[in-house]
Amino acid sequence: MSERRDRAPSVKYQTPLREAQRDLTRSRIVNAARNLFYDQHFDTATMDEIAVAAGLRRSTLYLHYKDKSEILLEVITEYGAKAKNMLATMPGPDPTLAQMESWVRKVARFIAKERVPLSIIVEVRRKHAHAATLDVLTNELLDSMGANNAPFRDIGNAKADAARRARALMLLQELTYACEIHLEDTSDACGRELLLVAAKDLHTFLITSKRTAAAS
Repeated sequence: MSERRDRAPSVKYQTPLREAQRDLTRSRIVNAARNLFYDQHFDTATMDEIAVAAGLRRSTLYLHYKDKSEILLEVITEYGAKAKNMLATMPGPDPTLAQMESWVRKVARFIAKERVPLSIIVEVRRKHAHAATLDVLTNELLDSMGANNAPFRDIGNAKADAARRARALMLLQELTYACEIHLEDTSDACGRELLLVAAKDLHTFLITSKRTAAAS
């Protein structure tokens, strides 16, 4: 009687080498697209230009992304992960004004390194494009600011208090604006003062929010 041998089913799988090659190619594409979106603007950059900038054939590019909106999503996702980690370092739960000022300067240094993706995101938002994706990002950034501070916690939730959410949104925009203006000319006194104003407003928000919560 012949010995029975069970055959393993034939399946397609990715080897570690293939996965590494795939990740490297996608990284080349995203890096090339990020620079093009920044230099030429998202609206005018084409998939053909992205392929050339990445040093790839057009057909190879389309194996990884169906259009430039998919690549933009990668740019937003990469920036979002870094920004959330940064904002989660806000000192708390009872930071001093000096601690908040130090943290805002830290955020400014982060934005200095991430100006390219942030500029792309700001441009896209101003044109009211990809609103749903950017709304999700904003909510996640707000929640990250609540890692050590309850007044920001869950403020990205649609059911959050409207007035508190509106104030938090303005503070996030103020922080971003202050850092951008400061970075245009770090020697400018007004730009430095903007960082201090942003820090003071954040500090005041935390104090007043906690007082309100304690009184209720």
